[in-house]
Amino acid sequence: MERGEKVESYRWVILVIVYLSILAFTFIFQSIPPILPFILSELHLTYAQSGLLVSLFALPGIFVSLLGGFLADRYGMKPLGAGCFILMIGGTFVLGLGMNFQLLGLGRIIAGIGGLTLSVFLPKLISQWFKERELGLAMGIFNTGVPLGSVICFGLFGTLGEHWGWRTPVLLTGIYLFITFILFITLYRLPPSHEADEGKPLTIYQSLREMGWPIWGVGFSWLWFNAAFISFATFAPDFFLQKNYSIEQSGFLIGIPLLGSLLFSTPIGYLVDRFKHQEWFIGIGAMALAILALCFNFSTSFLLLVILMGIFSAMIPAPIYSLPPEILKIENVGLGFGVISTCSSIGLFVAPYLVGKVKDLTGSSRWSFILIALFSFLVLIFIFFTHRSRSSLDFTDLKK
Repeated sequence: MERGEKVESYRWVILVIVYLSILAFTFIFQSIPPILPFILSELHLTYAQSGLLVSLFALPGIFVSLLGGFLADRYGMKPLGAGCFILMIGGTFVLGLGMNFQLLGLGRIIAGIGGLTLSVFLPKLISQWFKERELGLAMGIFNTGVPLGSVICFGLFGTLGEHWGWRTPVLLTGIYLFITFILFITLYRLPPSHEADEGKPLTIYQSLREMGWPIWGVGFSWLWFNAAFISFATFAPDFFLQKNYSIEQSGFLIGIPLLGSLLFSTPIGYLVDRFKHQEWFIGIGAMALAILALCFNFSTSFLLLVILMGIFSAMIPAPIYSLPPEILKIENVGLGFGVISTCSSIGLFVAPYLVGKVKDLTGSSRWSFILIALFSFLVLIFIFFTHRSRSSLDFTDLKK
């Protein structure tokens, strides 16, 4: 009995390790937007180039996430996770020490290979330890890592960059990555009940066919949510600066939506455990975010808008991440998270460049917010079709 209790309690240790790791991922991912004005000034970049610098981090995820998820289903995650951390650390220091756009872009790509692959392993690890119960709650806690890391970045990195140069927060991120890497390889372990999946005959192509279409609907919903999120986080700071806000005030306004997700993601995860119906949470949140994005073109009540964004954006991540273990077989859950990560990477890569290009062409933020609203509305469309697909499959199963 005591051994069982120890195993039961160790899942919370795993959750802490995973949480520290997703914070590390977020620090890399969100390190650029708060210090972007300083990089623009020093390197004389266009808005399209600055958007590309943000989105290059996501480029590798388009190609490596599916493979990472497939390998996570079949092989041990400890050596794979360690390799991810090494790439993240190396890429971050290349970024922090780079002297031109090309080197900064290379650093973002290297860090992205490790970071986006790691982001597939982490929810898979949670699903192994919490598959019996409290999965929604664990995923809700997990999904506060990105908003918390983003709040820290937007609240602190801009100030550090203003006083000690934009390279300082980047290099501090590299140090945090190294510490988290040591903790990960020291404390990582699999649940005792886990059965190794090595030697399964399925290829990645066969596994993708076996998963079916609903997981792709979930993935594309996550794609458009991340497209809207990263576009707002990248270009809203400059928008607020043009409205005569200081760099600190701008960081504060950007941080509020993230703070809302931080406060409400865990309760949403608890509600998912109780009531399911993930698609309803996602659809309501997406519709509200689309309307709020449009309101930036017609209202100056920015504080109210970002508070509401924080509330409704919290309705999406935990439900999204609780769906793969529910709709997939256990041997394909990692690949399911790979699908989600791949779709996320596409949105994160394409959206900042597209929105930045539109801003270059129009010289206005109006169309930027229209595009952000469109991205959020597409979340609603894709999750609606996911719900229809799941209902159809369930009905077919009942008939059988």
